[in-house]
Amino acid sequence: MQSIWQPRSGKRRNIRWFALQSGLLAAVLLLLASCSREPAPNVLLVTFDTTRYDHLGCTGDPFAETPVVDALAERGILFKRAYANVGLTLPAHTAILTGLHPASHGVHNNGRFQVPDDVTTLAEMLGDQNYTTAAFVSAFVLDPRYNLNQGFDIYNADTKGSSDPLDMTVPQRSGAETTDIALEWLKERDAKKPFFLWVHYYDPHLPRDVEPPFDKIPDAYRAEISYTDAQFGRLLEGVDQSSPKRETFIVMTSDHGESFGQHGETTHGLVAYDSTLHVPLILSGPGVPEGIRTNAFARHVDLVPTILSALHLPVPENLGGRDLLQVASSENSSADQEDEALGYFESMGPKVDLGWAGIAGVRTARWKYTATPSPVELYDIPADPDETQNLADAQPEVVRELAARFEHLEQTETRPETGAEQMELSLEEAAQLAALGYVEAAPLVSGETPPDPRRFVAAHGWVGNGRSMAMRGRYDEAIELLETLSASHSVRALVLRTLAPVYAQAGRYEDAIGAYRQYIELTGALEARLGLASTLIKVGRGEEALAELDAITPRTSKVSVRRAQVFYHLGRYEEGRQALDIAYPGDSSQQTRRRTQATLVLEVAPMEGGLAELRSLHEQAPEDAMLMSTLGFYLSVWGEPDQEEEALSLLRTARETEPENASILSDLGWALHKAGLDEEAKTVLEKALEIDHSRQNDRARLAKVLFNLGESKEALRLLRIALRDRPAASWADVAKALAAEIEATLAESAIEDPNS
Repeated sequence: MQSIWQPRSGKRRNIRWFALQSGLLAAVLLLLASCSREPAPNVLLVTFDTTRYDHLGCTGDPFAETPVVDALAERGILFKRAYANVGLTLPAHTAILTGLHPASHGVHNNGRFQVPDDVTTLAEMLGDQNYTTAAFVSAFVLDPRYNLNQGFDIYNADTKGSSDPLDMTVPQRSGAETTDIALEWLKERDAKKPFFLWVHYYDPHLPRDVEPPFDKIPDAYRAEISYTDAQFGRLLEGVDQSSPKRETFIVMTSDHGESFGQHGETTHGLVAYDSTLHVPLILSGPGVPEGIRTNAFARHVDLVPTILSALHLPVPENLGGRDLLQVASSENSSADQEDEALGYFESMGPKVDLGWAGIAGVRTARWKYTATPSPVELYDIPADPDETQNLADAQPEVVRELAARFEHLEQTETRPETGAEQMELSLEEAAQLAALGYVEAAPLVSGETPPDPRRFVAAHGWVGNGRSMAMRGRYDEAIELLETLSASHSVRALVLRTLAPVYAQAGRYEDAIGAYRQYIELTGALEARLGLASTLIKVGRGEEALAELDAITPRTSKVSVRRAQVFYHLGRYEEGRQALDIAYPGDSSQQTRRRTQATLVLEVAPMEGGLAELRSLHEQAPEDAMLMSTLGFYLSVWGEPDQEEEALSLLRTARETEPENASILSDLGWALHKAGLDEEAKTVLEKALEIDHSRQNDRARLAKVLFNLGESKEALRLLRIALRDRPAASWADVAKALAAEIEATLAESAIEDPNS
């Protein structure tokens, strides 16, 4: 076999062996042969999150706009029948990067598992071969805490979450941000060494906030895939520019797909049908034939053996995969139904999160067999790719054979010594996961069989629909739907944890308190006490809030901060400051401590000694833009008239220091309005909303400014949006009064000028 380290032409120097008559000549020829080899190729792994196989141009979607992926497929091999093991991001990527399926690597769900230390990743394997290794990922579910960073010299996972309690989406960053950071790394790395680079794009996942010009594409899902394709193109250009003398072996795939209602599943991660398990897979680069489209059976666990084989490196014996280049080139690759290689699939998220049954099974190139839970399912995938005809009763021999193979796999390849244990979550982590939709499982009634996710997947989707309704301001509809669903024991825990913040956002605080208490009683989840305490604070029941927080052990920094908040609302400011000292004990956390204290002063303003407290904080860190802004805002709203100039000076300086900080712009905009500078206030508040369009308080503030400037219709439109999304916000009553005033003004104008 010819080495891929040699030139693409594959030609060797034509040196006759009879000339090797001396050791010196042999050494010279050996040196010449060595020098003729190309440098070891780079390896680039790119994963698109939540991307179905059938939504790319190269896989037959006539509406797809994916020129970069399509061109890559023309330069390599497109596997038309590639499958993930599981429809969740962390377990799927663990299989991609270890060559082990979930029964072997032990990672079964997002958020609750860590990759075991004794599992070897591709980054570790290539690092041992003098490769520089780097990963740039775009979602919190791949955070280093989950230990998939093993072997990477650089593992960048800086993401940002939402403060909206109804926004149960994963903290993430855009594909453009991830690409920018990866391109910087490519420029700065040691070009003398080959690299293994993994870049993960999360954009096709919900929520789909499409950026221009891709917002012109009617379908948001296709638009996000097209956007990701463009970022992939930028990345490929950067790779080419950074390695002009070194070829790159490229793997493009997705972790899983998206159901869009097939088999009752709205998104992914609950059931295990091929709407979420059938994924795109393209290989391109040195040693890969061009323009090939193959029916060869491919699995995520095949990627590590394929990459190692392409680099002529040894493949560990414990891997269950195989070299896909060899499989695709075999004479029998078109006879896909004869390929008896075994694939494993599962869906254990519902078991971990909801106390439902886990789903697991095996597949060959032709047959897909779901072994658990009962009833079993058997599908002839080439004949029935949508899995509509369960052939378990009609094909008993196939069922018996695959059941035996599944049992053998469970006995021989599920290795407890390498299986991942569920993480012991801190309170903060549990609260974050709860905000993302992962809840504590409610205990089963005695003798009850765990619910089959295939039966209850639609109900789970309805809970998500209720949350989406609330996020769009349709609170009454959301509450009606969720209250109806709460009657089902199987989804009651999920419903209550979703319903409680919906009640609170709608201003139904007593109902929110009741829902939180029921959820805590049902599951014992301590993290829910944080949400309950926040709701109790809003209705002035501070002592009850303290009791809930004191019931949480151990007392974490987040609990101490919430206790400080309660103390400030109770007027017990010294106790509040002491709680902040406990929450932020070290020198490295003092900036956060000061900013938190300043925020609490504003939250209860005007307070006795508030101005002096903010001045003291500012004096401790005079360069801190957030403290400048907080002090300036306090002076502009609650200060004396002769302090207006000082307030604006502080706020303008803060903006100059952090010009893209939406909170600082918001404070400045309102202070400018208070000073009668509405034209400038308009510009500043519009900029704040441009940076963060979810800031409904700023939308209401801008509406007031626009009303002063005579733009009443636009002001009313903004107020209606703000009040629809935040009907119970602290500023809602003022906004409602302003809306009524504007409506009256517009009505009066219409009477005076019927043609207006």
